[in-house]
Amino acid sequence: MSLSPRVIALLGFGEAGSAIARGLAAEGGWRGTPRPGDNAPRRIIAIDTALDRDARGTALGKEARRLDIAIEGRYTAALGDADLVICAVQGEHALEAARSAAPFLKRGAHYLDLCTVTGAMSDADRAPIEEAGGRYIDIAVMGGFFKQGIKAPMLVAGEDVEPVVAWMNASGFEATVLGPRPGSASSVKMIRSVLIKGVEALGVEAYVTAERQGILKEVMGCMGDVDAIGFANFVAMLVQTHIVHAHRRWEEMGLVGQTLRETGVEPLMTEVIERSHRRTVDAAIAPSDGAVPPLDEALKVLSEKVVRGR
Repeated sequence: MSLSPRVIALLGFGEAGSAIARGLAAEGGWRGTPRPGDNAPRRIIAIDTALDRDARGTALGKEARRLDIAIEGRYTAALGDADLVICAVQGEHALEAARSAAPFLKRGAHYLDLCTVTGAMSDADRAPIEEAGGRYIDIAVMGGFFKQGIKAPMLVAGEDVEPVVAWMNASGFEATVLGPRPGSASSVKMIRSVLIKGVEALGVEAYVTAERQGILKEVMGCMGDVDAIGFANFVAMLVQTHIVHAHRRWEEMGLVGQTLRETGVEPLMTEVIERSHRRTVDAAIAPSDGAVPPLDEALKVLSEKVVRGR
């Protein structure tokens, strides 16, 4: 089954929504590329509750009108014209948007949820959409709209997502099928953020220290081992060897914290890492033969004996 929407609604017209709108409305984009069977002009409509409420709301209204997009500040019956709805509000407003949109949805309309939410929050967003007869699609945006616009990479999850992804890629997006389970794309993004935002925080702590010591270039230049095997494989290697080397690394982090304090940098992340390694040391899971286990075995041991909260 192919997807061929005639009317697209954007919920939220901030950085994400406006970037998508520019891509869809661009010359050669979805709105301007006729397809066989088209007998009516394609339209984009937008809803943003901040419209004209402040300077930002005035600016987004001007941008919508510049792109010839009808925009409203509240959810109305006009939403019922949309064959496809793209929700791009902030994560904390995702459920409110889904509940507000649901009463107006056309039955069978696809609802693409691009909000940054957890897997459980995605399930909550999905409920009112499906109760209204809509088709909920979970989408995780894995890049940034500021630089990449509509080309920001996206992972797509949900039932029968293949036609949706095919339409997205034909319409200027960069989308990849993740699987049939709604919420899984959102979960992938959240877990990825543990690494990416964690590295960001560590980068602040490490690079400020390096800059103060006058060795930033040297520190940045010593990452060849990461470059050689790729970031994902590097992290996997650290997890595997953590089983064997947690004690030595815990002791080293104590000295790292001392280094930062001597440089006048509060070792916020460093102290947490030291505690994390000590947790593994206290679990006494180091193998007597010093052999590094495969990743799946390392994760099993860590999950069962070290990482609490199950």
